[in-house]
Amino acid sequence: MAIVPIRSQPGVQRDGTDFDRKAYRDAQWCRFQRGLPKKIAGYRSVTGTLAQIVYGLHSFTVNATQYMHLGSASLLGQRLIDNDGIQTAFNDRTPAIVASASNIWQFDAIFDVDLADTAIVAHVAPNMDIASDDAQPVWFAPVTGVGALANTTYTSVSGGIFAVGNYLVAFGSGGYVQWNSTPNNLDLGTDEDHVTQQKIVRGLPVRGGGVPAGLLWSLDQLLIMALNAGGTPLWDFDVIGEVSVMSSRGIIEYDGVYYWPGVDRWLSYNGVIREIPNTFNVNFFFDNLNFEQRQKVFAYKVPRFGEIWWFFPYGVGQVECNHAVIFNVREGYWYDTEIPNLGRSDGIYAKVYFKPFLTGVELGGSGYTLWQHETGVNEVGATTEPIPSHFETAEISMVSAEEPQDQSLSVSILEPDFVQAGDLTLTVKGRANARARQITHDPIPITEQESIEVGVDAENQLARTKFSHRLMSFKFESNTPDGDYEMGHVVAHVQPADGRKTQ
Repeated sequence: MAIVPIRSQPGVQRDGTDFDRKAYRDAQWCRFQRGLPKKIAGYRSVTGTLAQIVYGLHSFTVNATQYMHLGSASLLGQRLIDNDGIQTAFNDRTPAIVASASNIWQFDAIFDVDLADTAIVAHVAPNMDIASDDAQPVWFAPVTGVGALANTTYTSVSGGIFAVGNYLVAFGSGGYVQWNSTPNNLDLGTDEDHVTQQKIVRGLPVRGGGVPAGLLWSLDQLLIMALNAGGTPLWDFDVIGEVSVMSSRGIIEYDGVYYWPGVDRWLSYNGVIREIPNTFNVNFFFDNLNFEQRQKVFAYKVPRFGEIWWFFPYGVGQVECNHAVIFNVREGYWYDTEIPNLGRSDGIYAKVYFKPFLTGVELGGSGYTLWQHETGVNEVGATTEPIPSHFETAEISMVSAEEPQDQSLSVSILEPDFVQAGDLTLTVKGRANARARQITHDPIPITEQESIEVGVDAENQLARTKFSHRLMSFKFESNTPDGDYEMGHVVAHVQPADGRKTQ
Protein backbone atom coordinates (compact mmCIF):
# COMPACT_ATOMS: atom_id res chain seq x y z
CA MET A 1 0.00 0.00 0.00
CA ALA A 2 1.34 3.45 -1.00
CA ILE A 3 0.22 6.93 0.02
CA VAL A 4 -0.14 9.17 -3.07
CA PRO A 5 -0.84 12.95 -3.17
CA ILE A 6 -4.09 13.70 -5.00
CA ARG A 7 -2.81 16.74 -6.84
CA SER A 8 -2.44 17.72 -10.49
CA GLN A 9 -0.41 20.45 -12.13
CA PRO A 10 -2.04 23.87 -11.59
CA GLY A 11 -4.52 25.21 -14.11
CA VAL A 12 -7.26 23.58 -16.17
CA GLN A 13 -6.14 21.73 -19.29
CA ARG A 14 -8.88 21.93 -21.95
CA ASP A 15 -6.78 21.24 -25.05
CA GLY A 16 -5.67 17.72 -25.93
CA THR A 17 -6.97 14.36 -24.70
CA ASP A 18 -8.11 13.53 -21.19
CA PHE A 19 -5.46 10.87 -20.70
CA ASP A 20 -2.65 13.17 -21.84
CA ARG A 21 -3.55 15.99 -19.46
CA LYS A 22 -1.28 16.69 -16.51
CA ALA A 23 -3.19 19.71 -15.15
CA TYR A 24 -6.72 19.55 -13.74
CA ARG A 25 -9.17 18.31 -16.34
CA ASP A 26 -12.22 20.33 -15.31
CA ALA A 27 -13.25 23.13 -12.98
CA GLN A 28 -16.12 25.53 -12.36
CA TRP A 29 -15.93 28.75 -10.33
CA CYS A 30 -12.51 27.67 -9.12
CA ARG A 31 -9.20 29.55 -9.21
CA PHE A 32 -5.66 28.46 -8.37
CA GLN A 33 -3.45 30.04 -5.71
CA ARG A 34 -0.02 28.66 -4.84
CA GLY A 35 -0.83 26.03 -7.46
CA LEU A 36 -3.84 24.70 -5.51
CA PRO A 37 -7.61 24.90 -6.19
CA LYS A 38 -9.59 27.53 -4.30
CA LYS A 39 -13.21 28.54 -4.70
CA ILE A 40 -13.74 31.90 -6.41
CA ALA A 41 -15.45 34.39 -4.10
CA GLY A 42 -19.11 35.32 -4.33
CA TYR A 43 -21.00 38.28 -5.74
CA ARG A 44 -23.90 40.47 -4.70
CA SER A 45 -26.40 42.69 -6.47
CA VAL A 46 -25.75 46.42 -6.20
CA THR A 47 -28.89 47.20 -8.17
CA GLY A 48 -31.21 45.28 -10.44
CA THR A 49 -32.57 48.33 -12.23
CA LEU A 50 -30.30 48.73 -15.25
CA ALA A 51 -32.62 49.52 -18.16
CA GLN A 52 -30.36 48.05 -20.86
CA ILE A 53 -27.38 45.73 -21.24
CA VAL A 54 -24.20 47.71 -20.55
CA TYR A 55 -21.25 47.89 -22.97
CA GLY A 56 -19.02 50.45 -21.30
CA LEU A 57 -18.02 51.17 -17.68
CA HIS A 58 -16.03 53.87 -15.91
CA SER A 59 -15.33 54.37 -12.21
CA PHE A 60 -14.09 57.50 -10.44
CA THR A 61 -13.70 57.85 -6.67
CA VAL A 62 -14.07 60.96 -4.52
CA ASN A 63 -15.28 61.45 -0.93
CA ALA A 64 -15.75 57.72 -0.28
CA THR A 65 -18.08 57.44 -3.28
CA GLN A 66 -17.75 55.57 -6.56
CA TYR A 67 -19.09 57.64 -9.46
CA MET A 68 -19.82 54.88 -11.93
CA HIS A 69 -20.86 55.66 -15.50
CA LEU A 70 -22.57 52.87 -17.44
CA GLY A 71 -23.20 53.15 -21.18
CA SER A 72 -25.71 51.15 -23.19
CA ALA A 73 -27.67 51.31 -26.46
CA SER A 74 -29.38 54.64 -25.80
CA LEU A 75 -28.48 55.58 -22.21
CA LEU A 76 -25.61 56.88 -20.11
CA GLY A 77 -26.36 56.39 -16.44
CA GLN A 78 -24.36 57.58 -13.44
CA ARG A 79 -24.69 55.52 -10.26
CA LEU A 80 -23.20 56.61 -6.96
CA ILE A 81 -22.01 53.70 -4.82
CA ASP A 82 -20.64 53.95 -1.27
CA ASN A 83 -17.83 51.95 0.32
CA ASP A 84 -20.28 49.25 1.38
CA GLY A 85 -21.30 48.66 -2.23
CA ILE A 86 -24.69 50.33 -1.75
CA GLN A 87 -26.14 52.51 -4.51
CA THR A 88 -27.04 55.92 -3.09
CA ALA A 89 -28.13 57.84 -6.20
CA PHE A 90 -28.81 57.59 -9.93
CA ASN A 91 -28.53 60.30 -12.60
CA ASP A 92 -29.35 60.12 -16.30
CA ARG A 93 -26.44 61.81 -18.12
CA THR A 94 -27.30 60.74 -21.66
CA PRO A 95 -26.07 63.20 -24.30
CA ALA A 96 -27.66 63.57 -27.76
CA ILE A 97 -26.32 60.24 -29.02
CA VAL A 98 -27.59 58.12 -31.89
CA ALA A 99 -29.26 55.11 -30.26
CA SER A 100 -28.14 51.72 -31.57
CA ALA A 101 -28.08 48.15 -30.29
CA SER A 102 -24.52 48.06 -31.70
CA ASN A 103 -23.27 50.92 -29.51
CA ILE A 104 -20.04 50.43 -27.55
CA TRP A 105 -18.74 53.10 -25.16
CA GLN A 106 -15.22 54.17 -24.24
CA PHE A 107 -14.51 56.42 -21.23
CA ASP A 108 -11.64 58.26 -19.58
CA ALA A 109 -11.13 61.13 -17.14
CA ILE A 110 -8.98 64.25 -17.52
CA PHE A 111 -8.77 67.65 -15.81
CA ASP A 112 -10.28 70.47 -17.86
CA VAL A 113 -9.34 74.09 -17.09
CA ASP A 114 -12.63 75.56 -18.32
CA LEU A 115 -14.60 73.25 -16.08
CA ALA A 116 -12.02 73.70 -13.30
CA ASP A 117 -12.76 70.08 -12.54
CA THR A 118 -12.01 66.54 -13.63
CA ALA A 119 -14.08 65.69 -16.69
CA ILE A 120 -15.61 62.39 -17.65
CA VAL A 121 -15.02 61.98 -21.39
CA ALA A 122 -17.16 59.57 -23.39
CA HIS A 123 -17.36 58.27 -26.91
CA VAL A 124 -20.03 55.94 -28.24
CA ALA A 125 -20.37 54.50 -31.74
CA PRO A 126 -21.90 51.36 -33.33
CA ASN A 127 -18.71 49.38 -32.97
CA MET A 128 -20.12 45.87 -32.58
CA ASP A 129 -18.62 45.75 -36.06
CA ILE A 130 -15.02 46.44 -35.06
CA ALA A 131 -14.26 47.88 -38.53
CA SER A 132 -17.24 50.27 -38.57
CA ASP A 133 -16.40 53.74 -39.92
CA ASP A 134 -19.49 55.41 -38.42
CA ALA A 135 -18.02 58.53 -36.79
CA GLN A 136 -19.70 59.98 -33.68
CA PRO A 137 -18.98 62.96 -31.38
CA VAL A 138 -16.81 63.06 -28.26
CA TRP A 139 -18.71 64.14 -25.12
CA PHE A 140 -17.61 65.58 -21.75
CA ALA A 141 -18.83 67.05 -18.45
CA PRO A 142 -17.69 67.16 -14.80
CA VAL A 143 -17.29 63.58 -13.63
CA THR A 144 -19.25 64.31 -10.43
CA GLY A 145 -21.91 66.34 -12.22
CA VAL A 146 -25.47 65.19 -12.71
CA GLY A 147 -26.47 66.67 -16.09
CA ALA A 148 -26.13 65.40 -19.64
CA LEU A 149 -22.70 65.41 -21.23
CA ALA A 150 -21.91 68.14 -23.77
CA ASN A 151 -20.20 67.97 -27.16
CA THR A 152 -16.52 68.85 -27.34
CA THR A 153 -14.87 70.62 -30.27
CA TYR A 154 -13.37 67.30 -31.37
CA THR A 155 -14.15 66.05 -34.85
CA SER A 156 -16.43 63.00 -34.73
CA VAL A 157 -14.49 59.73 -34.77
CA SER A 158 -15.35 56.06 -35.18
CA GLY A 159 -12.81 54.48 -32.81
CA GLY A 160 -12.72 55.98 -29.33
CA ILE A 161 -10.77 58.13 -26.87
CA PHE A 162 -8.18 57.99 -24.10
CA ALA A 163 -6.21 60.41 -21.93
CA VAL A 164 -2.43 60.58 -21.97
CA GLY A 165 -0.74 63.17 -19.79
CA ASN A 166 -2.84 66.34 -20.01
CA TYR A 167 -4.04 65.54 -23.52
CA LEU A 168 -7.16 63.75 -24.70
CA VAL A 169 -6.61 61.65 -27.80
CA ALA A 170 -9.44 60.62 -30.13
CA PHE A 171 -9.01 58.15 -32.99
CA GLY A 172 -10.82 56.29 -35.70
CA SER A 173 -10.91 55.07 -39.28
CA GLY A 174 -8.07 55.57 -41.73
CA GLY A 175 -5.54 55.81 -38.91
CA TYR A 176 -6.99 59.18 -37.86
CA VAL A 177 -5.78 60.70 -34.57
CA GLN A 178 -6.60 64.06 -32.98
CA TRP A 179 -5.76 65.75 -29.68
CA ASN A 180 -6.47 68.98 -27.81
CA SER A 181 -4.15 71.73 -29.06
CA THR A 182 -4.11 73.36 -25.61
CA PRO A 183 -3.26 71.07 -22.66
CA ASN A 184 -6.14 70.36 -20.25
CA ASN A 185 -8.65 72.13 -22.48
CA LEU A 186 -11.21 70.01 -24.31
CA ASP A 187 -13.14 72.86 -25.92
CA LEU A 188 -10.53 75.07 -27.59
CA GLY A 189 -9.66 73.25 -30.81
CA THR A 190 -7.67 70.19 -31.82
CA ASP A 191 -4.75 69.10 -33.95
CA GLU A 192 -4.82 65.95 -36.08
CA ASP A 193 -2.85 63.45 -38.12
CA HIS A 194 -3.24 60.21 -40.07
CA VAL A 195 -0.68 57.77 -38.70
CA THR A 196 -1.60 54.41 -40.26
CA GLN A 197 -3.98 52.98 -42.84
CA GLN A 198 -6.51 50.89 -40.91
CA LYS A 199 -8.96 51.99 -38.25
CA ILE A 200 -7.52 52.58 -34.76
CA VAL A 201 -9.77 50.81 -32.23
CA ARG A 202 -8.09 51.30 -28.82
CA GLY A 203 -5.63 53.55 -27.06
CA LEU A 204 -3.98 53.34 -23.64
CA PRO A 205 -1.27 55.39 -21.89
CA VAL A 206 2.17 53.79 -21.55
CA ARG A 207 5.45 54.72 -19.91
CA GLY A 208 7.43 56.67 -22.49
CA GLY A 209 10.92 57.36 -21.18
CA GLY A 210 10.00 60.43 -19.14
CA VAL A 211 7.46 61.96 -21.54
CA PRO A 212 3.75 61.22 -21.93
CA ALA A 213 3.22 58.37 -24.38
CA GLY A 214 0.44 56.12 -25.54
CA LEU A 215 -0.18 52.90 -27.41
CA LEU A 216 -2.59 52.73 -30.33
CA TRP A 217 -4.04 49.46 -31.59
CA SER A 218 -5.21 49.54 -35.19
CA LEU A 219 -6.84 46.58 -36.90
CA ASP A 220 -3.42 45.37 -38.06
CA GLN A 221 -0.70 47.32 -36.21
CA LEU A 222 0.46 48.44 -32.79
CA LEU A 223 1.80 52.00 -32.72
CA ILE A 224 3.40 54.18 -30.05
CA MET A 225 2.91 57.92 -29.76
CA ALA A 226 5.27 60.08 -27.68
CA LEU A 227 5.02 63.76 -26.81
CA ASN A 228 7.53 65.94 -28.65
CA ALA A 229 7.37 68.79 -26.13
CA GLY A 230 7.74 72.15 -27.86
CA GLY A 231 8.35 70.49 -31.21
CA THR A 232 6.46 70.18 -34.45
CA PRO A 233 4.58 67.95 -34.78
CA LEU A 234 3.54 67.76 -31.12
CA TRP A 235 3.38 63.96 -31.17
CA ASP A 236 5.76 61.48 -32.77
CA PHE A 237 4.22 58.23 -34.02
CA ASP A 238 6.01 54.96 -34.72
CA VAL A 239 4.85 51.49 -35.72
CA ILE A 240 5.98 48.80 -33.27
CA GLY A 241 4.79 45.84 -35.28
CA GLU A 242 1.96 44.01 -36.97
CA VAL A 243 -0.71 42.55 -34.68
CA SER A 244 -4.33 41.46 -34.76
CA VAL A 245 -7.06 42.45 -32.31
CA MET A 246 -10.00 40.24 -31.39
CA SER A 247 -11.90 43.02 -29.62
CA SER A 248 -11.27 46.63 -28.68
CA ARG A 249 -12.72 45.69 -25.26
CA GLY A 250 -10.27 42.81 -24.73
CA ILE A 251 -7.10 44.90 -24.31
CA ILE A 252 -5.94 45.37 -20.72
CA GLU A 253 -2.95 46.67 -18.78
CA TYR A 254 -1.57 44.71 -15.83
CA ASP A 255 1.49 46.09 -13.96
CA GLY A 256 2.67 48.04 -16.99
CA VAL A 257 2.31 45.12 -19.43
CA TYR A 258 -0.48 45.03 -22.02
CA TYR A 259 -2.36 41.83 -22.83
CA TRP A 260 -4.97 41.02 -25.47
CA PRO A 261 -6.31 38.21 -27.65
CA GLY A 262 -5.65 38.51 -31.35
CA VAL A 263 -7.79 36.65 -33.85
CA ASP A 264 -5.77 33.45 -33.42
CA ARG A 265 -3.43 33.78 -30.39
CA TRP A 266 -2.78 35.81 -27.23
CA LEU A 267 -0.32 38.70 -27.37
CA SER A 268 1.41 41.03 -24.93
CA TYR A 269 3.50 44.19 -25.10
CA ASN A 270 6.25 45.12 -22.65
CA GLY A 271 8.60 47.10 -24.85
CA VAL A 272 8.33 44.37 -27.49
CA ILE A 273 5.39 42.36 -28.81
CA ARG A 274 5.35 38.77 -27.58
CA GLU A 275 3.01 35.83 -27.90
CA ILE A 276 1.68 34.64 -24.54
CA PRO A 277 2.30 30.89 -24.22
CA ASN A 278 -0.96 29.01 -23.74
CA THR A 279 -0.96 25.22 -23.87
CA PHE A 280 -4.08 25.02 -21.69
CA ASN A 281 -7.05 26.45 -23.58
CA VAL A 282 -6.05 28.29 -26.76
CA ASN A 283 -7.99 25.83 -28.94
CA PHE A 284 -10.83 25.75 -26.42
CA PHE A 285 -11.20 29.52 -26.70
CA PHE A 286 -10.86 30.02 -30.44
CA ASP A 287 -12.83 26.90 -31.40
CA ASN A 288 -15.81 27.75 -29.17
CA LEU A 289 -15.93 31.55 -29.50
CA ASN A 290 -18.89 32.86 -31.49
CA PHE A 291 -16.73 34.99 -33.77
CA GLU A 292 -19.74 36.95 -35.04
CA GLN A 293 -19.90 38.47 -31.54
CA ARG A 294 -16.15 39.11 -31.22
CA GLN A 295 -16.63 42.70 -29.97
CA LYS A 296 -18.51 41.36 -26.95
CA VAL A 297 -15.21 39.90 -25.67
CA PHE A 298 -14.01 42.00 -22.73
CA ALA A 299 -11.27 41.84 -20.12
CA TYR A 300 -10.94 42.80 -16.49
CA LYS A 301 -8.42 41.97 -13.78
CA VAL A 302 -8.35 40.72 -10.20
CA PRO A 303 -4.89 41.78 -8.95
CA ARG A 304 -5.27 40.17 -5.53
CA PHE A 305 -5.06 36.77 -7.20
CA GLY A 306 -2.89 37.83 -10.14
CA GLU A 307 -5.65 37.20 -12.69
CA ILE A 308 -6.80 38.58 -16.03
CA TRP A 309 -10.25 37.37 -17.09
CA TRP A 310 -11.41 37.35 -20.72
CA PHE A 311 -15.17 36.91 -21.03
CA PHE A 312 -16.47 35.55 -24.35
CA PRO A 313 -19.64 34.18 -25.98
CA TYR A 314 -19.16 30.41 -25.78
CA GLY A 315 -20.96 28.37 -28.42
CA VAL A 316 -22.66 28.74 -31.79
CA GLY A 317 -25.43 31.31 -31.60
CA GLN A 318 -24.41 32.60 -28.16
CA VAL A 319 -24.64 36.39 -28.22
CA GLU A 320 -23.45 37.34 -24.71
CA CYS A 321 -20.37 36.45 -22.68
CA ASN A 322 -21.28 33.28 -20.79
CA HIS A 323 -17.76 31.89 -20.22
CA ALA A 324 -14.33 33.23 -19.26
CA VAL A 325 -10.76 32.10 -19.69
CA ILE A 326 -8.41 33.28 -16.95
CA PHE A 327 -4.67 33.91 -17.16
CA ASN A 328 -2.88 33.84 -13.83
CA VAL A 329 -0.10 36.33 -14.56
CA ARG A 330 1.53 35.84 -11.17
CA GLU A 331 1.83 32.07 -11.36
CA GLY A 332 1.82 31.55 -15.14
CA TYR A 333 -1.06 29.21 -15.93
CA TRP A 334 -4.58 29.26 -17.37
CA TYR A 335 -8.02 28.09 -16.27
CA ASP A 336 -11.63 28.88 -17.18
CA THR A 337 -15.15 28.98 -15.80
CA GLU A 338 -18.73 29.19 -16.90
CA ILE A 339 -20.28 32.55 -15.93
CA PRO A 340 -23.49 32.49 -13.82
CA ASN A 341 -26.81 34.23 -14.52
CA LEU A 342 -26.45 33.72 -18.30
CA GLY A 343 -23.25 35.77 -18.34
CA ARG A 344 -21.82 39.27 -17.96
CA SER A 345 -21.55 42.13 -20.48
CA ASP A 346 -18.81 44.31 -18.97
CA GLY A 347 -16.57 44.60 -15.93
CA ILE A 348 -14.19 46.98 -14.23
CA TYR A 349 -11.59 46.71 -11.48
CA ALA A 350 -12.20 49.88 -9.47
CA LYS A 351 -8.66 50.65 -8.26
CA VAL A 352 -9.62 52.64 -5.17
CA TYR A 353 -12.42 50.24 -4.29
CA PHE A 354 -10.78 46.84 -4.65
CA LYS A 355 -13.90 44.77 -5.35
CA PRO A 356 -14.69 44.67 -9.08
CA PHE A 357 -18.06 45.44 -10.64
CA LEU A 358 -19.66 43.51 -13.48
CA THR A 359 -22.93 43.97 -15.37
CA GLY A 360 -25.38 41.16 -16.06
CA VAL A 361 -27.25 40.06 -19.18
CA GLU A 362 -30.19 38.31 -17.51
CA LEU A 363 -33.34 40.44 -17.48
CA GLY A 364 -35.02 40.50 -14.08
CA GLY A 365 -38.28 41.99 -12.92
CA SER A 366 -36.85 45.53 -12.71
CA GLY A 367 -34.05 45.35 -15.27
CA TYR A 368 -30.52 44.06 -15.56
CA THR A 369 -28.15 43.72 -12.60
CA LEU A 370 -24.98 45.50 -11.57
CA TRP A 371 -22.99 42.94 -9.57
CA GLN A 372 -20.19 43.47 -7.07
CA HIS A 373 -17.83 40.49 -7.32
CA GLU A 374 -15.15 39.08 -5.01
CA THR A 375 -17.38 39.52 -1.98
CA GLY A 376 -18.64 36.80 0.37
CA VAL A 377 -19.10 33.23 -0.87
CA ASN A 378 -22.74 33.24 -2.02
CA GLU A 379 -24.82 34.77 -4.80
CA VAL A 380 -26.77 37.54 -3.11
CA GLY A 381 -29.58 38.91 -5.26
CA ALA A 382 -33.31 38.81 -4.68
CA THR A 383 -32.49 35.69 -2.64
CA THR A 384 -29.24 34.24 -1.31
CA GLU A 385 -28.10 31.15 -3.18
CA PRO A 386 -25.03 28.89 -2.94
CA ILE A 387 -22.56 29.06 -5.81
CA PRO A 388 -21.73 25.63 -7.27
CA SER A 389 -17.97 25.14 -7.51
CA HIS A 390 -15.90 22.10 -8.37
CA PHE A 391 -12.59 20.86 -9.71
CA GLU A 392 -11.51 17.51 -11.08
CA THR A 393 -7.97 16.14 -11.10
CA ALA A 394 -6.13 14.74 -14.07
CA GLU A 395 -6.34 10.98 -14.43
CA ILE A 396 -3.83 9.04 -12.37
CA SER A 397 -2.75 5.55 -13.35
CA MET A 398 0.09 3.07 -13.12
CA VAL A 399 0.09 2.95 -16.93
CA SER A 400 1.43 6.52 -17.15
CA ALA A 401 3.70 6.39 -14.07
CA GLU A 402 7.44 7.00 -14.30
CA GLU A 403 7.84 3.22 -14.34
CA PRO A 404 4.66 2.10 -16.19
CA GLN A 405 2.90 -1.04 -15.02
CA ASP A 406 -0.10 -2.74 -16.62
CA GLN A 407 -2.17 -2.75 -13.45
CA SER A 408 -5.21 -0.98 -12.08
CA LEU A 409 -5.16 1.23 -9.02
CA SER A 410 -7.24 0.35 -6.01
CA VAL A 411 -8.01 3.33 -3.78
CA SER A 412 -9.38 2.41 -0.37
CA ILE A 413 -9.06 5.62 1.66
CA LEU A 414 -8.72 9.31 0.92
CA GLU A 415 -7.49 11.73 3.60
CA PRO A 416 -9.07 15.18 3.01
CA ASP A 417 -7.11 18.35 3.77
CA PHE A 418 -9.09 21.53 3.11
CA VAL A 419 -9.66 24.96 4.53
CA GLN A 420 -13.36 24.34 4.35
CA ALA A 421 -16.76 25.89 5.14
CA GLY A 422 -19.76 23.67 4.54
CA ASP A 423 -19.63 20.08 3.34
CA LEU A 424 -17.89 18.96 0.16
CA THR A 425 -18.52 15.88 -1.93
CA LEU A 426 -15.96 13.58 -3.54
CA THR A 427 -16.84 11.77 -6.75
CA VAL A 428 -14.45 9.12 -8.05
CA LYS A 429 -14.41 8.52 -11.81
CA GLY A 430 -12.62 5.75 -13.62
CA ARG A 431 -12.18 3.80 -16.84
CA ALA A 432 -10.08 0.99 -18.23
CA ASN A 433 -8.30 2.78 -21.07
CA ALA A 434 -8.15 6.10 -22.89
CA ARG A 435 -11.08 5.19 -25.19
CA ALA A 436 -13.35 3.58 -22.61
CA ARG A 437 -16.42 5.36 -21.31
CA GLN A 438 -15.91 6.89 -17.88
CA ILE A 439 -17.71 5.37 -14.90
CA THR A 440 -18.93 7.86 -12.27
CA HIS A 441 -19.43 6.52 -8.76
CA ASP A 442 -21.84 7.87 -6.16
CA PRO A 443 -20.68 11.01 -4.32
CA ILE A 444 -18.98 10.59 -0.96
CA PRO A 445 -19.48 13.35 1.64
CA ILE A 446 -16.50 15.21 3.08
CA THR A 447 -17.83 16.74 6.27
CA GLU A 448 -16.78 20.19 7.37
CA GLN A 449 -14.04 19.74 9.98
CA GLU A 450 -15.72 21.99 12.57
CA SER A 451 -18.78 19.70 12.59
CA ILE A 452 -16.79 16.55 13.37
CA GLU A 453 -17.18 15.69 17.05
CA VAL A 454 -13.99 14.38 18.63
CA GLY A 455 -14.32 10.78 19.77
CA VAL A 456 -17.67 10.31 18.01
CA ASP A 457 -17.27 11.01 14.28
CA ALA A 458 -13.94 9.30 13.64
CA GLU A 459 -15.22 7.82 10.37
CA ASN A 460 -15.93 11.32 9.02
CA GLN A 461 -12.27 12.24 9.22
CA LEU A 462 -11.54 10.01 6.18
CA ALA A 463 -13.32 9.27 2.92
CA ARG A 464 -13.73 5.56 2.22
CA THR A 465 -13.55 4.96 -1.54
CA LYS A 466 -12.81 1.28 -2.32
CA PHE A 467 -12.72 1.65 -6.12
CA SER A 468 -10.37 0.14 -8.71
CA HIS A 469 -9.65 1.43 -12.23
CA ARG A 470 -6.68 1.63 -14.60
CA LEU A 471 -7.37 5.38 -15.07
CA MET A 472 -8.90 7.31 -12.20
CA SER A 473 -9.77 10.96 -11.44
CA PHE A 474 -11.23 12.71 -8.38
CA LYS A 475 -13.86 15.45 -8.46
CA PHE A 476 -14.40 17.68 -5.42
CA GLU A 477 -17.52 19.83 -5.28
CA SER A 478 -18.99 22.54 -3.04
CA ASN A 479 -22.67 23.45 -3.38
CA THR A 480 -23.94 24.43 0.06
CA PRO A 481 -25.00 27.80 1.50
CA ASP A 482 -21.91 29.69 2.74
CA GLY A 483 -19.76 26.96 1.18
CA ASP A 484 -16.07 27.63 0.62
CA TYR A 485 -12.86 25.66 0.24
CA GLU A 486 -9.14 25.81 -0.36
CA MET A 487 -7.32 22.56 -1.09
CA GLY A 488 -4.30 21.46 0.91
CA HIS A 489 -2.32 18.20 0.94
CA VAL A 490 -4.94 15.59 0.08
CA VAL A 491 -3.58 12.02 -0.05
CA ALA A 492 -4.98 8.63 -1.01
CA HIS A 493 -4.10 5.09 0.01
CA VAL A 494 -3.53 3.10 -3.19
CA GLN A 495 -2.30 -0.34 -4.14
CA PRO A 496 -2.01 -2.26 -7.40
CA ALA A 497 -4.95 -4.38 -8.57
CA ASP A 498 -5.68 -6.45 -11.67
CA GLY A 499 -4.84 -4.83 -15.00
CA ARG A 500 -8.00 -5.17 -17.07
CA LYS A 501 -7.46 -3.22 -20.29
CA THR A 502 -11.14 -3.03 -21.23
CA GLN A 503 -14.44 -2.78 -19.41
